[in-house]
Amino acid sequence: MCCFWLILLIALASTLNSVCAYEPNWKSLDTRPLPAWYDEAKFGIFCHWGVFSVPAFKADWFWYFWKGPTPDPEILKFMEKNYKPGFSYGDFAPLFTAELFDPTTFAKIVKSSGAKYYVPTSKHCEGFTNWPSAYSWNWNAVDVGPHRDLIGELREAILDIGGVHFGFYFSQYEWFNRLYWTDKAANFSSQTYVNEVSYPQMVELVNNYKPDILWSDGDWEAADTYWNSERFLAWLFTDSPVAKNIVVNDRWGAGLTGKHGSFYSFSDHFDPGHIVPHKWENCMMLDKNNWMTSRTMTAADVHTLNELITQLARTISCNGNLLLNAGATHDGRIIPIFEERLNEVGAWLAVNGEAVYKTKPWIHQNDSNVWSVSVISRFVRNRKGLKDTVGWPWGHGGVK
Repeated sequence: MCCFWLILLIALASTLNSVCAYEPNWKSLDTRPLPAWYDEAKFGIFCHWGVFSVPAFKADWFWYFWKGPTPDPEILKFMEKNYKPGFSYGDFAPLFTAELFDPTTFAKIVKSSGAKYYVPTSKHCEGFTNWPSAYSWNWNAVDVGPHRDLIGELREAILDIGGVHFGFYFSQYEWFNRLYWTDKAANFSSQTYVNEVSYPQMVELVNNYKPDILWSDGDWEAADTYWNSERFLAWLFTDSPVAKNIVVNDRWGAGLTGKHGSFYSFSDHFDPGHIVPHKWENCMMLDKNNWMTSRTMTAADVHTLNELITQLARTISCNGNLLLNAGATHDGRIIPIFEERLNEVGAWLAVNGEAVYKTKPWIHQNDSNVWSVSVISRFVRNRKGLKDTVGWPWGHGGVK
């Protein structure tokens, strides 16, 4: 009899710990529940960092704006003034040195901000990988530039400090990859680039670094069938080493934003002003004008603490998470004004975190009469013996 109950308990435990098998189609994939940790986290830090951090001028799309179909006159002038004739974008890579990069410092800054997850760039649209990818020979952070596994070092530092989930941003396409050009010229009837570059890179990243977030981008020129998105996500949610906890956004093919994904990212700095039933995320820049750390940025370009707190409140009260970008420099630093602002947000969250983390949206998302609602809310909370919330600049009522 004892053996029977032991077998039954083992079988039950196995069932509870098992992961559902998802089929490679959106109908099946959309049934996957959102892992609870992501909804509870509310706040994360983005980090755009790559070869574009060397010129650090104009935009992280520097290469495309320089050599793309419509060159930017300011970038042409910048290159002519500061670099010798014949200088190529590839020549920037050895200058992406990261000699001052200390992953523990990065992790401490993220932790002090109060963020619960961290999403650095693994590969931007330039194709340079911040890990030693087997599918990006001599165009990765170990073969050239830093000669370090930046993603691996960041992951270890984040896990060591504790309390912060780790993931990464990944661009599906690459502006000037000739394999992608060939597929595009064939109207995406061929998948050479996907089969030889993007798909195996994602599998490589997941298997080697076991992220809790995969933030996909660069998908918009081709359909999800070209990217093999359904097949990849079925593997990710069923058989990958992170099947239970991984979350993904909605950028998996042209026209799919706001339709499929653990959370929807819609457009950058998305702010609906009303509840979106499906979990979503507002990814926005700390620098009002740039994702990367720009050498032309001024103090006035950086969002104030009040602006950031207000945006956080607007976001979580509408069922979203805030992903705030703080880029890094080519030599591997988070600049002081970014660090200061993140510390300020963290200090505010240390006082008011109870009204942020693990909260749920209320029936109203804004207060038309801040004073009266604030007074009534405070009275009701005190009558119920609840601890009052302090520091909210917009009144009460967004979350409960």
